[in-house]
Amino acid sequence: MEWIDNIIVGLLDTYETNNPYELCNYLGIKIIKLEPENALLRKKDAFYYRDLEDKEVIFIKNNLNELTERFIIAHELGHALCNPDLLRASFVLSNKGKLEKQANYFAFNLLNIFLDKSNLKDLTLKQISSYTYTPYTVLMQLFYD
Repeated sequence: MEWIDNIIVGLLDTYETNNPYELCNYLGIKIIKLEPENALLRKKDAFYYRDLEDKEVIFIKNNLNELTERFIIAHELGHALCNPDLLRASFVLSNKGKLEKQANYFAFNLLNIFLDKSNLKDLTLKQISSYTYTPYTVLMQLFYD
């Protein structure tokens, strides 16, 4: 996925940060935190939305821990930048589709989360999830897909 790496390099060169909150601000993508039971979330942790006038928003649960939230914001930013024709995408833990994999790849690389499976062989996925602040289900897809 060299093309995604090129997007990340371009962001780092242009904005000199890998902070997904700052990048969203620079790119005009608004982040709105919602109560977990808000109907807009449709029982998801977050979703990215672009309207027909190209206004962009990431809606996200307001009860996530800070580092998990950061990963999910990076994931949704990945949807925004990797698939510019996309109008809507959700952080769906069970979706193993191409767009979700691209967004996860973007988030891992933007946040410099590199997992060497050989170094992690004695850890459980829950331990790895806690250590990297990466959602458990994302790791399940990565390790068992």
